[in-house]
Amino acid sequence: MNKHSLQMLHCRDSRSELLESVSTRRMPIVDASIRFAELSSGEAVTHIFEGYAVKWNSINSHGEKFVRGAFADMVTAINEGTKVVHMYYNHGWRNFFDVNAAMRVGRWIEFEEDDIGLRVKGELTTGLHLANAVGAMMRHLTVDGLSICFYNISELDYEERDDHVLIKRVDLFEISVVDEPSDRSARINRQAETINNLADERDACDMLTKLGLDQIDARHFITKLDSIMGTRADDPSKDDDPFAFLDK
Repeated sequence: MNKHSLQMLHCRDSRSELLESVSTRRMPIVDASIRFAELSSGEAVTHIFEGYAVKWNSINSHGEKFVRGAFADMVTAINEGTKVVHMYYNHGWRNFFDVNAAMRVGRWIEFEEDDIGLRVKGELTTGLHLANAVGAMMRHLTVDGLSICFYNISELDYEERDDHVLIKRVDLFEISVVDEPSDRSARINRQAETINNLADERDACDMLTKLGLDQIDARHFITKLDSIMGTRADDPSKDDDPFAFLDK
C-alpha cells in the first residue's frame, strides 16, 4: 500500500486526530449481538463470529448514515472474487511501528445487506497469537465493536442532509474488530436463544430491561429462575410460575 492509497482511506473510528491524512471512525455494538462458534478440526480450532459493521438506521459520531444499497456493488465484487475486504484489530494497519499490531487477524467470509444493515461473518486465523487474543476478548465480551475503513467517496455518492451526511455508495478497504466504534450500534452478535445460553447475568439483565423490567426486578427474576430451574431439575413435578413475584 503506497502513501497515496493511505491518504484516500477513511476509517470510522473515534481517534481520527492521530493521522491527519486518515479519518478513522468506529462502530459499536449496542443492539446487535455476538455469535461465536468454535469449529474443531483435529487439534486446530477455527473461530467464527458475525455481526453488523453498519446499521441503516444509525448515524455515527461523525454524522454519517449509510443507505441500504451503499455496499451492493462491493458485495457483488466480493462474491465474484474480484474484491477483498481485510480484517484487522483496531485498524492495526495504521500501526507502522509495531509489526505484531499491524497483522491481519483473520478474513471476512460472508457479506450481506439485510433489512438491518451490512451483516458480516468472519473467521479468525488459526494459530495466530494476536487472533487468539482477539477471540478471547470477544468471547469474554471485553471487545465487541466493528469499524469500517473506506476509500474517498465521490460527490455523486453522498448527500448533505440537515443533520447528517447520507452515504449512498462506498467501497471498503477493511473492517476491524475494535474496542469502541463510532457507530454505537455496529457490534458483534451477542444473541442468545434462552437465558441458560446467555454469556452472563449482565446479558440476561440487559435483555429483560429491554422487555420493560427495571434492573431490580430483572435481577430478582434471574435469581428466582435459577432457583426454580434447579428445583425442577431435582423434581420435575414442580410447576411454579417464575413470574409470580411480579404480581406482588
